[in-house]
Amino acid sequence: MATPTPILDQFLGGVAELVQNRDGAKLQDFLQIEPPLSENYLRMIQELRGGYPAGGPQSDAGLLQRCEALVPRTKGGSSWTAFPTFMKLYFTFLRDVNTDNLLDTYNQLKGLLNQCVLALGDSQMGVVVLPTVLYLSKVLAKLAMGLDRRPELIAHILRMEGGADNDDSIEKVTLVEQSANVVREAFIKCLTDRTGTAGTHGKPEGKRVGIYLMANLCLKLLFQCGKLRNAEQMFASISAQSPPLAHFPAAQRVTYLYYLGRYLFSNNLFYPALIALQAAYDQCHRQALSQRQLILTYLIPCNIIMGRFPSGELLQRPEANGLVEKFEPLCRLIVRGDYIAFREHLSPNSPAAEWFSRKGILLTLRNRCEIMVWRSFCRKVFIHGGFHGDPQAQAQRGPPPYLYLQKLAVATRWLQSQHQQTKLTTYVNHATPNFHFYGSQIISESTDPDFVGLGSPDTPTARQLLEKYGDYLAPDGFFDEGGNWQHNVPGQLIGGNPGADYDGFELDPYADATEDGPEANKQSLLMDEIESILASLLTQGLMRGYLTHRNPRFAIPGARLRGALPTGFPNIWETISTREKEDPSVPGWVRPPPTTFGAPALGGSGGRVVNLSGARPVGVQ
Repeated sequence: MATPTPILDQFLGGVAELVQNRDGAKLQDFLQIEPPLSENYLRMIQELRGGYPAGGPQSDAGLLQRCEALVPRTKGGSSWTAFPTFMKLYFTFLRDVNTDNLLDTYNQLKGLLNQCVLALGDSQMGVVVLPTVLYLSKVLAKLAMGLDRRPELIAHILRMEGGADNDDSIEKVTLVEQSANVVREAFIKCLTDRTGTAGTHGKPEGKRVGIYLMANLCLKLLFQCGKLRNAEQMFASISAQSPPLAHFPAAQRVTYLYYLGRYLFSNNLFYPALIALQAAYDQCHRQALSQRQLILTYLIPCNIIMGRFPSGELLQRPEANGLVEKFEPLCRLIVRGDYIAFREHLSPNSPAAEWFSRKGILLTLRNRCEIMVWRSFCRKVFIHGGFHGDPQAQAQRGPPPYLYLQKLAVATRWLQSQHQQTKLTTYVNHATPNFHFYGSQIISESTDPDFVGLGSPDTPTARQLLEKYGDYLAPDGFFDEGGNWQHNVPGQLIGGNPGADYDGFELDPYADATEDGPEANKQSLLMDEIESILASLLTQGLMRGYLTHRNPRFAIPGARLRGALPTGFPNIWETISTREKEDPSVPGWVRPPPTTFGAPALGGSGGRVVNLSGARPVGVQ
């Protein structure tokens, strides 16, 4: 005699009615899985364990048979076969889930979501489970990110199941990345739905209303696991097939533009990233302070990199609370032009660098802002030591404003000496930091340990070379000319005599680069690097003028009208934004097609450009 299941019968009847009415939102409310569950769900779980026990001979088959009655029948039979299977997995999940085993819970939930995504793919009825797919995706994402932050919770299970293999050459796919792959499949189902008008001209209908809901969740997971490259195809697909973003709710727009801006920022597309992040900030509700602060965390550095610092009014807003002490010192260092203090502020050992590193913007700020620090440094040296032009001289004959690069070299040496004196007072062992001649003459850092002693007049002996470079000169094995691995007797040299073939000059890449060489007129390494930095500034348009090499100078022609400083050191933001505005498009942001005279532009991919420069007035023959 079959065990009575009144709660299960009532639940199945309610689901069948919701499916018939195509009420996806109410269906999602029915299919709850997150604890704590209500009393009715707990009683239904007891009925499932009593009437359809795990491992029973006909338990799963009986559940599937009952779930098949949920789908409306047609003459040719039901085509939505994925939904009964999903419902069967839902009931078995409630019956068998063990929250003490988090890894097993994750795998069961991922299988349930996979089946729900298959049910979503139905062209007629799939839209009914769209809210359920989103709900299950959020639960799976929450569980995966929680386990990612605390891997010790499942480390013992992975060891017992052999999940943590010893092959380090194979990239491990984390739980978060696995979840992102499942959510991406749901995103594809929504994006490729043919309901309504397809392409960028249509409006969201059917499953297409879930495009940005699924995209935002998938992007959140990809950012969590650091696999931003996997988002590139998503943005490309959205650009080609999605309706305009403006047709979707504000919450979806803001979230998508935030992740799009962060993606563009990470790919060094700062101006498009600025447009996306600024739009996200403008459209975000004023009372959503945490979301607005999160956007500002990336919008402010994006502007700083392009030469526009945050105003005092912006930093006084409630959402900027806590950001002032992060970005204001950085802006002051850029204006001050102290490149050594700038590097120390963003060095890995700096207390300020921890927050920037956690937000993923440390390396970008270090690499992109230092050139502006050098510009400020050059500008200050020019103000105090440059020739600004002779107002008494005739405009045609007077020399243009200029700056001797030797003064920049002297200022750089002075700046280094100031920092060295400061370090002397803080050194615990009172050791004097020796200025070295290996590598950059501008980077005031200790000598690389691999090159210590190479500047001494004594050439290292073969034994000394073997002790230091034995793993290269006498390895345990090597590949021969045919690509086959050959074992080597320990201590046996490969490739000749180290004393003859690997002398001090061979191992020292800067052996010939000394300032005390035989060429008296040879420029110093410091001067070479200063010329390179100024050339980079001129190439980027951050400074205007030209360099002379024989008598090293930076000259500013055409400064008679505007003055030397505005001409030679233009506004950084205006320079960059003017150049970037030539292409205002933002990759991944679908906007409504342009209109001409109040009507949509012709063509499927935008409006046609008609050249009217040679057109005659009406009536003219």
